[in-house]
Amino acid sequence: MALDIEALLTYPMESDDWLVTVLIGTVLTLLSVFIIPGILVYGYLVRVLRAGMDDAPEPPAFGDWGSLFVEGLVATVILFVYQLIPLVVFAVTVGGSLAAIATGSRVGAGVGMAGLFGGLALSVVLALVFSYVGLVGVANYAREGTIGAGFDVGVIIDVGTDGAYAIPWAVGVLVLIVASVVGSIPILGQAVLFYALIVAMRVVGQGFAAARGLDGSTSPGAGVTA
Repeated sequence: MALDIEALLTYPMESDDWLVTVLIGTVLTLLSVFIIPGILVYGYLVRVLRAGMDDAPEPPAFGDWGSLFVEGLVATVILFVYQLIPLVVFAVTVGGSLAAIATGSRVGAGVGMAGLFGGLALSVVLALVFSYVGLVGVANYAREGTIGAGFDVGVIIDVGTDGAYAIPWAVGVLVLIVASVVGSIPILGQAVLFYALIVAMRVVGQGFAAARGLDGSTSPGAGVTA
């Protein structure tokens, strides 16, 4: 899969209403602490993934808010399930380490500190790994429109081990890292990050399509079924 970096970075601006889309996304991101706006952002990103698979020339617009919420909720659930193992590892290792430190003994403190840093490192690595495969699950859900598609082991393995997906995913991560540099700037930083999310999900959708050998035809996914 050949990546056109210039076309990728300007993709969010291909729509006549791109400023409105970025503004809405920025506001929803800022309000995501209230959960529902965050779910709507996830729903929009599902649509961007689907647009990437279809190689759509323009990014999707916000609209059909009920469907947007449902797709965002399903994406949230899928990603949460994939993060259960990292969360359990974090709770066990860090919790055990803090208990050892709390004993007050020198040995307990030493073992606890070693376990604490080791547990944090392991949890971070697992979180990254499961985020990688979790996004494959969300992309498959975006394609198929069923919750079960998010946990299709065959697809997860096929796509997750394919460089046609791995390289675009890495490009998307790099875009988000660069965007995060200005992420601390109030409002403007959030706008840049949301713009970068569109770019990242676009290239991930393209990578998923390439790994699955899709021809860019309209995806069936919309809404949710069991």
